[in-house]
Amino acid sequence: MIRVSPARRVFIIFNYIFTVMIGILCVIPVIHIFAISLSGKDAVFSSAVKLWPVDFNTDNYKIIMQDAQFFTSYGVTLRRAIIGWAVSLSVTVLAAYPMSLRKVQFPARQGFVVYFMITMLFHGGMIPTYLVFKSLGLLDSMLVLILPVAVNTYNIILMMNFMKGLPEALSEAAFIDGCGHFQTLFRIILPLSLPSIATISLFIVLQHWNSWFDGMLYIKNMKLKPLQTYLRSVIIVDSGVDNMSMDDAMANVTADGANAAKIFSTILPIMCVYPFLQKHFAKGIVRGSIKE
Repeated sequence: MIRVSPARRVFIIFNYIFTVMIGILCVIPVIHIFAISLSGKDAVFSSAVKLWPVDFNTDNYKIIMQDAQFFTSYGVTLRRAIIGWAVSLSVTVLAAYPMSLRKVQFPARQGFVVYFMITMLFHGGMIPTYLVFKSLGLLDSMLVLILPVAVNTYNIILMMNFMKGLPEALSEAAFIDGCGHFQTLFRIILPLSLPSIATISLFIVLQHWNSWFDGMLYIKNMKLKPLQTYLRSVIIVDSGVDNMSMDDAMANVTADGANAAKIFSTILPIMCVYPFLQKHFAKGIVRGSIKE
């Protein structure tokens, strides 16, 4: 049995307390929004809602069921997240694998690493980027939401370092048995890289799900507006008032309550997905961040 020194014991206790406090600070706003979404009009107006619903009712959720644009934008973001995940993950894997090889196997490896690193330091700027997308005819299309963020250098480096940490003998054995690079990648490397793939998949999905600025800049067609862009226009610009009919105004509903219901409905899918990827998250980050 390993003896723990008093200083180490104090450090562990402090770590637990600090982590619990950070967790509480992250959860409290979500609980507060959820409580508002289930509270009555008077309680919301008087700011009486804290962490528990007051005058419990589900009218705010009935309101968003009548908001066609909310579900249209929800569908756009869902399609964007799925297609963007498939494209970004494919690009990340195909870029990370060759750069994880030894210099003898891929002599141009260092040049590509430098090339990708440069993209992390320099950017063309907002106006030139907009003009490029306009000249390519990408405005008001799903492609303008997916292609610009398809290549993420941080994700590529993370997966590259994870692949470099795998035993080299496995790849050598595959080559001896007659496998090529693609067979080695899909039969040997990727099955062993599931923690890194899960971690990067979470990053990609979160990036697409939470993105709103590109939708504001490049999308004018309301049928293609991402969910976060729509929520911004409702909560910040329109305050949600224009989305309510006269019948809604007679219900036990406020703009703040309806917006809270929309916000909670937006973050609910990520809250459901995250627990399934969390067990791979720490392993993928730690192993992928170690450079050899």
